[in-house]
Amino acid sequence: MDNRDSIKKRICHSRIISLRLKDRISQLPDEILTNILYLLPVKEAARTSVLSRRWKNLWTYVPSLIIKDYMSSPEMELRPVRRCRFILDVFCTYNPSQELTILLDYDGTTSRDVNEWINFAMENWVKMLDLNLEQYYTIEKKFPVMKDFPLTKLFLTEVNVIGEVLEHYVSNCPFLEELYVSSSNSLVNLRLVDQPPKLSSFQVAHCSNLENLEISAPNLVSFGYVGPKIKNMTLRHVPLLSKVAFGGKYCESIEFDSDQHASYLSQLKKLVLYFTKEVVDRTSLSPYKLPVFCNLKKVELKVYTYLGQSLHPLIALVIASPLLKMFSLELEMDFSHKPFENEKLVENYNIWKASKHPHQCLKKIKWVGFDGSGSHVDFAKDLLDIAVSLKTFIIDTVYPNIAQSEDYAEFVKRWQIAVVAACKIAESHPGINYLIDC
Repeated sequence: MDNRDSIKKRICHSRIISLRLKDRISQLPDEILTNILYLLPVKEAARTSVLSRRWKNLWTYVPSLIIKDYMSSPEMELRPVRRCRFILDVFCTYNPSQELTILLDYDGTTSRDVNEWINFAMENWVKMLDLNLEQYYTIEKKFPVMKDFPLTKLFLTEVNVIGEVLEHYVSNCPFLEELYVSSSNSLVNLRLVDQPPKLSSFQVAHCSNLENLEISAPNLVSFGYVGPKIKNMTLRHVPLLSKVAFGGKYCESIEFDSDQHASYLSQLKKLVLYFTKEVVDRTSLSPYKLPVFCNLKKVELKVYTYLGQSLHPLIALVIASPLLKMFSLELEMDFSHKPFENEKLVENYNIWKASKHPHQCLKKIKWVGFDGSGSHVDFAKDLLDIAVSLKTFIIDTVYPNIAQSEDYAEFVKRWQIAVVAACKIAESHPGINYLIDC
């Protein structure tokens, strides 16, 4: 019996070892394995091809290909380009219809390679092309685009492109849904009229020389522009447009030149504005100057401000939106600006009482960057006086740019003041669900 028990134990032990050594990962379906490989850098994913015949070309079937590399030294500057070309050749041989992201440092010596990549993407029917070269590269050629090219997303970052060339690609991509252009110094005039027909999201950011922008897109749902004021911006025939985002000095047009937004203001459901501290200081918003946003449900304000700056001008946006349900405010502080002791806050808004403008629909307020100063406390009280049906007030006392604070001790002191002030506000206005993030 002892021998039999010993044999059984050895057999059982050997089976356990064999189960442990068995490659169960390779038995998973292709869909799961490719999703796992998608989480790895493309260099590491490609290395799995040497594991076995099962893994040889599996990495080429990931849902999206991201080629990300930087030139760390002059002698290494050609390696990312060659590696990118090799990866594209192998990848598209097995799986031509994929999302392609190329993020490289461009030094001006690889223009022919970049042209080849764009042409390669066109020839291999990629569905998403994201080109970010970190340094400016100019697309000058109008590569031939095959009929019914399936591109649905096009993102160009720090890539110079003139309006005529961009219009050529956009007009030949009938399935394009998302278009994003950022930091293109060559873009001066752009006209997108009824093409592509499926365009639903269009964003333009930091194109400092843009002068004229004309858009006519029947399926456009989301539009954003961040940058300086431009001579002419025309949006017409945009019946589905419900979300807009504006940043930089162009934000002032909401108040001072609201006529140029007249074609779509009444249909907006979400408004996102990026204010600088200069814009807040110069802007004198009041509930009588702003147009009425009769369908606006959500307002997100992201404001670059300084300690002690009055936020009263922002209250007008709430009052001008009678159906507003959520108001979100995110402050990024400039700690280098130290207000003078005798510096007065804006007083022009004290001539009217917030309680005279009750808001029946506002249910939720979220404030990131509350510092407990007098101006912040006053603005919080104004919001609470207006929002007579408020259910939730989220107060986050941690600034998004905490690492930029030069005086950490001063920041901790300000943070402690903010927490105490937030608790006092909650005590003085009961009946609301307060979430104070410390």
